[in-house]
Amino acid sequence: MAPVTRKCITITIGTVVIIGVALGTGLGLARFTGSLNDNPSQGGGQSGGQSGGQGIQGDLTYYAPGLGACGRYNTANDKICAISHITYDAYANGPNPNTNPLCGKQIRATRNGKSVEVTVVDRCEGCKANDIDLSPAAFNQLAKAAEGRVPVTWSWMT
Repeated sequence: MAPVTRKCITITIGTVVIIGVALGTGLGLARFTGSLNDNPSQGGGQSGGQSGGQGIQGDLTYYAPGLGACGRYNTANDKICAISHITYDAYANGPNPNTNPLCGKQIRATRNGKSVEVTVVDRCEGCKANDIDLSPAAFNQLAKAAEGRVPVTWSWMT
């Protein structure tokens, strides 16, 4: 029997590490899958789901749009939104964020009897699961910019 060399041990350890990373990545990605048929507002996927049948309760903020995670360039005047990274990532269908099935979906946000309809074009890294981040034009239809963060009820449009 041939003696075990340092090179052989290094290759074996490296192979075990690579297999472990691949398995861990695969299991992690499998945990965060969803489909468009599992509408987040109906409790499917990994997002918060509805609150009492009245929509999703969260915080509303605004941001300066540009090139969003869906691969589209938008301006402050567009009626668009970024959804929580938690929800966005739960519906990822591969490594390219531009192909996320939530891109282009419509959301209706309501606050104090006022509503605005927006299109999902981005991912909000600083948002909690039920928060949404609107363009200034959309936010200003529901609140004053000076308010910054306000409660909102929102739902997916079908």
